[in-house]
Amino acid sequence: MLKKYVITGDIVEVYSYSKYCSGKGGAHRTTEDSTDIENALKNYANTNQRRRDMVRRLACCNFDSAYDKFFTLTFRDNITDVKQANYLFMKFIQRLKWKFGKEIKYLAVIEFQDRGAVHYHVLSNIPFIPANELQEMWGNGFVYINAITHVDNIGAYIVKYMTKDNMDERLQGKKAYLYSRNLRRPEEIINHNLKEFSKLENRIIDKYNLTERQPIYEELYDTEVLGSCEYKQYNLKRK
Repeated sequence: MLKKYVITGDIVEVYSYSKYCSGKGGAHRTTEDSTDIENALKNYANTNQRRRDMVRRLACCNFDSAYDKFFTLTFRDNITDVKQANYLFMKFIQRLKWKFGKEIKYLAVIEFQDRGAVHYHVLSNIPFIPANELQEMWGNGFVYINAITHVDNIGAYIVKYMTKDNMDERLQGKKAYLYSRNLRRPEEIINHNLKEFSKLENRIIDKYNLTERQPIYEELYDTEVLGSCEYKQYNLKRK
């Protein structure tokens, strides 16, 4: 059996596959590593789902609903070209860096309005700024700042705004989300080395008290490469 833990801030995900597919390297690795086992895990998943998983995990690893900002950027003009919109978005990020410093963090997802225009939902750690000043810095339309202090899973919150259509040609071959390079990546632990993995798994279970917690979400599904998968997600903020 193949087992995998993904740890992203206060969210712990557990994948238990019925088949085992050996890979290279040790048991402890991050998502930046390229291995046979990671390729096998991705083969059965569609691109849009992988995007959503990565956005969800990056959000949980890097942003806190109690301190960080969530805002929406819209265009007054009907800009439907993603490449053009992304260019204007990155110009806005440059202005934020000039004002707040190069170490600001951001994660933005694209959604389309009914008229077809692009707009962005953005998580960022920028300090307090009045809405009208932020809108002036954006310079392309309206800015809406949303309160998210009630959110205990910031990753699940932001992915609900992503385009859900797997066949949406407007995003094929284009960036569906944008993020700063200084974001932390999720931690992944996979049982390539069974002895080492057993020790790591016990540490995870003890550290996060998983035996005493109920999963907030469970799913059983089939994969083409690794057989059936039992998936469990734990939220450490929930008692």
